[in-house]
Amino acid sequence: MTDERPDPIAPLGNQLYDDAAEWFAKMRGPDAKSHEPYFKAWLARGALHRAAYNKVSEIFTDSGRVDDPDRHCANDKPRLRPGKRGLAMIALFIAMGTISAKLMFHTALDRQEAGRLQHASLDHFTVASAVGQIRSVALPDGSSILLDTNSEVQVSFTATDRRLRLVRGRARFKVAHEQRPFNVAAGAGTVTARGTIFDVRLAEGGKVSVALLRGAVDVTVASSRAISRQRLRPGEQTAFAPRLEAPRPIADHEPNLWTQAKGEFHDEPLIDVVTEANRYADLPIEIGDVETERLRVSGIFSLKNTKALSIKLAALFNLEREVGKERIILRRRQDQKRFRP
Repeated sequence: MTDERPDPIAPLGNQLYDDAAEWFAKMRGPDAKSHEPYFKAWLARGALHRAAYNKVSEIFTDSGRVDDPDRHCANDKPRLRPGKRGLAMIALFIAMGTISAKLMFHTALDRQEAGRLQHASLDHFTVASAVGQIRSVALPDGSSILLDTNSEVQVSFTATDRRLRLVRGRARFKVAHEQRPFNVAAGAGTVTARGTIFDVRLAEGGKVSVALLRGAVDVTVASSRAISRQRLRPGEQTAFAPRLEAPRPIADHEPNLWTQAKGEFHDEPLIDVVTEANRYADLPIEIGDVETERLRVSGIFSLKNTKALSIKLAALFNLEREVGKERIILRRRQDQKRFRP
């Protein structure tokens, strides 16, 4: 049985941390009452926002207890009892403004996470990224993992091999060269490498894609009938679900798109573009009718900001756009439906 341990670094995005630090400063400042409705609206956006706020509160108050943000308002006394260092830090960053709050918070966070890493197992652990976060993690052997949004990798190192499993999402593996093989399992297959750089993606339907940027990898897929194996060369990609496909070339710009939260689409249905963008989104896009889902799209789009993407798509196809607190809806305009020949 594998000794799995939680990720020593909390999987929350830097932007959420920054926003939480800003709200933490505002709600302890002289204008807290005027900010309260907007603060509660920010918290209501989801569990990740609450987690980020609680992380800020925990670090700045030097306490094992965490603020309950739903019960915090300008007239309430904080339920925490900060230590002297925490009180001094809070007073200082309120006086200096929210930009200083963000900088001081990240400094405190780095120190706290460094302490956690000292107590974490170097052989068996899990790394993950939050929705909208692209995160780089260094491994004990000198290798590194770049995690796409909402991705998770389990790591297990022994004296004879290095084994990893992509549980969800996508990751880029930059492998340090040494004698132990480096194996990444995903779906029904395994990618084996030594000194190399490659991407692995596990889609929701179970299809696995492998793209090789440098070096060489062997892709092995086991099925009920046989074991298939192929070696990729730099600039090649393949996929299996579970049948192993023939290698095909990678476009020059393609490998770096996802690291910038961008996607390229070639005459693909609009619903596929929206589905890919929603992987990065706190505010997802929904399609309001089947005809809109089937619209064909080509181009390179930035996926992380769904508000901006929805504006582009609405302008491109002359769609109606409805923005709510929980979702953005794109649909055909009413006048188009009424006067359609």
